[in-house]
Amino acid sequence: MFNPLLENLSSLKDTDLEERVNDLNRKYTIALQMGNASLAQQVLVLIEALKEETARRQRESTKKVLQKQNKDLDNLINIG
Repeated sequence: MFNPLLENLSSLKDTDLEERVNDLNRKYTIALQMGNASLAQQVLVLIEALKEETARRQRESTKKVLQKQNKDLDNLINIG
């Protein structure tokens, strides 16, 4: 999800992403407790963007591992 007010998330470290999600979760809870549904919705959008970035990184990491495993298997099978 694109948010023009959100910085480039790909430049953040994994730990920074996790810290921001935790911080925004606290703010989301506070917004709900105060009865401010519109603020809670905006915070939720930011949380979802951070979670999407985390998921993208995990997919990318899994893809690299699978590619490496496939290359290793190619070296095991030698027909010739």
